[in-house]
Amino acid sequence: MRVLSEAEISDWFSSSPSLGNEYAQWDGEGLFFAHPEANCIDVEYPPKLERMPFFAHCLGNIGYEHRDFEGALLILTEWGVWNSFEEGIGYRIVEAMHNAAGQPKSFEAFPGHSFRADELLNAIGMLLQPMVFGWDAYYLPRWSYGTPQFFLHVSHDSFVTVVTRTREFYDKAFALLKECKFDAKPGHELQQRRFCRMP
Repeated sequence: MRVLSEAEISDWFSSSPSLGNEYAQWDGEGLFFAHPEANCIDVEYPPKLERMPFFAHCLGNIGYEHRDFEGALLILTEWGVWNSFEEGIGYRIVEAMHNAAGQPKSFEAFPGHSFRADELLNAIGMLLQPMVFGWDAYYLPRWSYGTPQFFLHVSHDSFVTVVTRTREFYDKAFALLKECKFDAKPGHELQQRRFCRMP
């Protein structure tokens, strides 16, 4: 894992060879697809706490196999919404993960996390943190083939938006979420406007 500042997050996107309307784009505040078939699925958190790791795992590689994971970028975008003591527990956990990676950097100044192809478990572990502590975050995985078909937005309001690039992948992801018995619904109009922008 490499820990990134806000400036380094912008550099990551500006230097990425895979930019354009076919790929998720970063406007400095959030991710979006500019593909004409882009769509959203909103997924409520499972009611049983013990299903949260399974939930994060399913969403983190929905529609793909573990062996095809090439890495991911996770960006924490909003925190401090709730109780500062309880959220502080989460800050310490994330900073401990930074320390374990040999990068003792503060939570607030370094909200980006870039994961290698052999760090899927680490990426899912970090994806759990905004879910548990009520923060906003983006999760953008990369795969060893094809154009990436989705990214996630974790909301501090206890749901995740799966943003899909094409209609075909939307249908596939929706069916997989229902198969896993998650409460999946077509994305709210506000999510659509935010994450699916026509070029």
